[in-house]
Amino acid sequence: MSVLYRALWASKSDSPSEHLARTRQLFSAWAVEESDGHSLEDGTAAVTLTRTRLIDGDEQHYAVERSVSLRAVGDADSPKGFEGTTRETSDGMTWTTLVRVVSSDGTARVWVENQAESDRAIGVRLSVGRPRVVDDLLGASPDAHLGGSRLQIESLSIPADGVPILVEHLRSADRTLPTIVVSQPNSEDGGAWRRRANRVARRVVGVATVMTIDRQAVKAFSHELGQLAAWDGSIRVYAPIPVVDGEGYRHRYTLRNLFDDEASESVQIDRIVYGVCSLSTRRRPDPAFDVFAMPTHAPVDLSEYLSIEDAETIIRDQQVKLDAATGDARAAIEDQEELSRELSMKVGHLDRLHRALEQRSIFDLFYETQHDPGSGVPDEADSVDTAIILAMDYLSDWVVIHDSAPQDLDGINTAPQSTAWGNTIWRGFRALAAFAEARSTGFAGSFYDWCKSDPPMGWPATPKKLSMTESTTVRNNSSLSDKRVLPVSTDVDSAGRVLMLSHLKIAEGGGNLAPRVYFYDDTTGLTKKIHVGFIGPHYLMPNTKS
Repeated sequence: MSVLYRALWASKSDSPSEHLARTRQLFSAWAVEESDGHSLEDGTAAVTLTRTRLIDGDEQHYAVERSVSLRAVGDADSPKGFEGTTRETSDGMTWTTLVRVVSSDGTARVWVENQAESDRAIGVRLSVGRPRVVDDLLGASPDAHLGGSRLQIESLSIPADGVPILVEHLRSADRTLPTIVVSQPNSEDGGAWRRRANRVARRVVGVATVMTIDRQAVKAFSHELGQLAAWDGSIRVYAPIPVVDGEGYRHRYTLRNLFDDEASESVQIDRIVYGVCSLSTRRRPDPAFDVFAMPTHAPVDLSEYLSIEDAETIIRDQQVKLDAATGDARAAIEDQEELSRELSMKVGHLDRLHRALEQRSIFDLFYETQHDPGSGVPDEADSVDTAIILAMDYLSDWVVIHDSAPQDLDGINTAPQSTAWGNTIWRGFRALAAFAEARSTGFAGSFYDWCKSDPPMGWPATPKKLSMTESTTVRNNSSLSDKRVLPVSTDVDSAGRVLMLSHLKIAEGGGNLAPRVYFYDDTTGLTKKIHVGFIGPHYLMPNTKS
């Protein structure tokens, strides 16, 4: 069973009993496809529905059996909520829609979920989106919201003077839903962009909000967000995290030319909808829904089973492991996306460089420098140990690696990611060396400033990859900050140790084994070099989260 869509929201309810009765009636009417249908009783019933499909241009009617189940929770005189489920099978697919509504303390909470099972090939492509009952239920919840995001049924047009409010919303840490911004193209398209926005909005009701901005609003939006904006008919999906400058890769961008024909437009809309629906399935329901897990039958003898305390301990332990594995997987995906984005930019740069050299009739230089001739700095390092040796051999004019810097590398060198980590650390050393060299020729900023300028040998200037300091908690905690007092050349400090807070994050995935490289910038000091005092696993540099 795959969960394809999950909508969660809360709304104020002056009369919980009336709200439950209304939403139950709306579910019943939708389940049996009768607009004026009465509220169904608790239990399971079979409903025969008529469907229509086109075969060779002709309409064909056929019957589908739908199973509808309902159960109330709470006291008979004072129900807390209800659970409704529909299940139907067609063409080898079983579709299940789950609706749960619970009211307490003047707040109504709703949970709508779409699930699917297939008897066909695993790789079959499914069209996802909201079930229509979501529209009906939202209509009964006028102030529906999930955290700091209001739910809406249709796209919302943002005028130019409303752009600051939109930007504030995008940058807010309280925003819990993806925000899809659809921009007007520079040239007329007969209103196709608004129809496109409405197509998206209808399918993502409950799991995302859709905003449209006309040309005047596009100008204001671009002025506020720069490269993180959307313009000329493009669509950007802003993930439910605060929008931060320099992290555009987190917010998927679809160019206008990808909507040029009907088939392409459908593919891109499917991609956008699938992305936000996939995000929705990771949300955890409010604890108020735990009431649906309570037993509805007579108690049974559980003496031969695990105690509740033991079972809860096992569940917590497994959840911790699952969360860690999920976090590592997400971090690895983010790393891959970032590297893919960076590769695309570098390929584009190389292409432009090749064309410029060709125009100047010196294109042979491009090919002459394509491969490592074996006499210069190597391109790759197959392990962390190799990266350290290469740095000592080739980068010693600009980078000093203390003899005591490598720590507990056995686990890192034997991990499945050892080659990738070795190459990444080698790249980090080369970036530090290139920065030190740039400082010697007049660059005035920090390592972060230099990386932010996007030099050829730069390191990603993002919170996931680079930190120039530690948190206030770490700095003020002597047991944690003492771990950052690391060995350094006596040319830098007579004691041979200094506080190093700046570090390269070699990988987010990999748990506590993920490597870190701590360094000290002495490019304005006596040595004019970068000094590396630690290369090792994250667990040796604990913080408040570890």
